[in-house]
Amino acid sequence: MPHPSSATQVSDDQRREPILSVRQLEVDFGGPQKAVVDVSLDLFPGEILGVAGQSGSGKSLTALAALGLAPTNAHINGSIRFKGKELIGASESERAKVRGSGMTMIFQETVTALNPVVQIERQMELALRANVECSKAQARERIVEALNDVQLRDVERVLHSYPYELSGGMCQRVMIAMALVCGADILFADEPTTALDVTVQREVMDIIRKVTDERELAVMLISHDIGVLDEVSDQLAVMYRGRVVETGPSSAVIADPGHPYTQALISSIPRIHGAHNEFIEMPQLDFEEFEPLHHPAREGVA
Repeated sequence: MPHPSSATQVSDDQRREPILSVRQLEVDFGGPQKAVVDVSLDLFPGEILGVAGQSGSGKSLTALAALGLAPTNAHINGSIRFKGKELIGASESERAKVRGSGMTMIFQETVTALNPVVQIERQMELALRANVECSKAQARERIVEALNDVQLRDVERVLHSYPYELSGGMCQRVMIAMALVCGADILFADEPTTALDVTVQREVMDIIRKVTDERELAVMLISHDIGVLDEVSDQLAVMYRGRVVETGPSSAVIADPGHPYTQALISSIPRIHGAHNEFIEMPQLDFEEFEPLHHPAREGVA
C-alpha cells in the first residue's frame, strides 16, 4: 500500500508553491538524441516524488542537472527554480551555495560515495562545516542527532569507524544522515537500496519516509523498481527515453496505468502468487503516438 501523503503537516499555501519547479528541462550531449527532453516536475515540502524508469531513461541526469552536477559537456536548457530562484545560468558559486544547505543527494553506491580512509565522524564534520558555520562541538551535536534520526545504534562506534567496517545498510544510513546534517530542504535519493537485501531495503525506505514527514523534506526518490516506489511515494513520475510519460498520485498511476511503458513496468514486478511470471520486454514506442498522461488527484486527496 502506498504511504498516505503527509498533507496534515503541510499547509495548502506550501502545497500550491513547489520548493523546486522544473520546466521543459532538456539535457543534450550533442548526439543524435537528447538525454533529457521537455521534463517538467514539481517537488513539494513533506512529499516524496518517485521517479521510475529503466537505466538510461534520464532519471539521475534530471537530478544532477537540478544540483548543478551534470557532466561539463552537457548543454542544459529550460528552467529549474529553487524557492523561486532560477538556477539555470547561475554561476558555480551561486549553485554551490544551494548544494548541501538547500539541496543534497544520496547516491546508489556507498562504496564510492564514502571516503574509505576517513572515519565517519570526520567525513560528516567536513560536509557540515563546508555548508554551515558552527563550532566543532556544535558540529558533533548535529552529527549525533542526524545518526540517531536514521536509527543507527551504537553511534559512538559508527562515528569512529571507517566505511569498510560497516555493513552496506549502515553505510546507506550514514549517507542519509550526511545528506540531512546540513538541514537541506530537498533530498535526491538515487537508487538508495541498490545491493541491499530486502529487509534492509524496507528499513532504508522507512527511514526516508520518516525523515520526510518529520523534517518536511521534499524528496525525489529515483528507482527502476516501480514496486518499491509504490510503497513510499506520494506522487509518481514515469520516465522513458528521457521524457516524462506519465505522472500523478502514486496510487492512481499504479491502479490505472495508461501509458504502455508504465503498464510494462508494473507487469514486470515479480509476484509470489500467480500461475507464472513471464519475462516482460520493454516496448519501443513512438512518442507521437502516445502523449504524456497525467492523473489528477482524487477528490479529497492531496
